[in-house]
Amino acid sequence: MSTFAAVLLLAGCGQETSEPPSPAPSAPAERPKSPALVGPILITFNETGAGEINGQTRLNVRSIGDVFPGATVERASEGEAKAKVITVRRPDGLILDLQAGVDPERVGRIIGRGGPVTGPMGEEIGAGWQAAGFASTECRRGQDDMSHTLICHRPGAPLLGYVFDLPGFEGPDDLLPEDEVLEQTARLSAFVWVAQAI
Repeated sequence: MSTFAAVLLLAGCGQETSEPPSPAPSAPAERPKSPALVGPILITFNETGAGEINGQTRLNVRSIGDVFPGATVERASEGEAKAKVITVRRPDGLILDLQAGVDPERVGRIIGRGGPVTGPMGEEIGAGWQAAGFASTECRRGQDDMSHTLICHRPGAPLLGYVFDLPGFEGPDDLLPEDEVLEQTARLSAFVWVAQAI
């Protein structure tokens, strides 16, 4: 009887060693975390363009729409010559107008009129004359669709203009307002980037 029990015991031991141990439960793999999109997406204007738009961007609704998902992107025309314009409007207040330059199929001019747009040093639409830090010698009066404005450029940055509204100023189109008038009334109303300096 004792021999039979020993055989059973040895057989049981042999069976235990032949089964592979069950793997320990592993922790679920961590998924890479992507940053959450919170709030408006800021568009920064600088000498090379505005956000992802520059002089190499094709001027058509599809190309511009790919850069601004969720925005209303439409083709329009303006002026007597019916110049081609692509407008971008977004629920966060973004207002961009894109126009052709020398190449009619590429973006040559970008105007940021509203929403989360900023200049390269954090300048914001609505800033007063003193806050923007310009001298009147760095500015000229706007022409055509920019008449009744003052357009200013930082030294060494001829492609990015800062557009100031001149409410109540009645002077001729070639006259710059006095500094006192600018300090009291001028407000930054838009940024305008051009692919080539005029």
